[in-house]
Amino acid sequence: MKKMNRITITKYTLILGLLSFFTVASAKSVITEFKVDGQCGECKERIEAALDQPGITYAVWDVESKVLKVKYNTKKFSEDGIHKIISDLGYDTSKMKANKTSQEGLPKCCQPGGH
Repeated sequence: MKKMNRITITKYTLILGLLSFFTVASAKSVITEFKVDGQCGECKERIEAALDQPGITYAVWDVESKVLKVKYNTKKFSEDGIHKIISDLGYDTSKMKANKTSQEGLPKCCQPGGH
């Protein structure tokens, strides 16, 4: 009876291990770039800080080009989810309009037309 239980436990352990491997293997990192309508260095700090989350390897927003480059794990985030984070901060992205309440709460210099 003990031998049967050990074999069963070994089988379940092997199956769980394989499932974990395939789940991890199917997650991948993706790099995406898109426009974010920020204005200045304060915007840069705010945008990059909001994306400092587990599952996002890096996020860099360029003040001059207004392009945000993000590397993220597809198991934790989607591109639309990243656009939503930025929109919720008060910034327009190439796919999503800014949350108006958040946008009005930004410093005047960070609002559209503020500079």
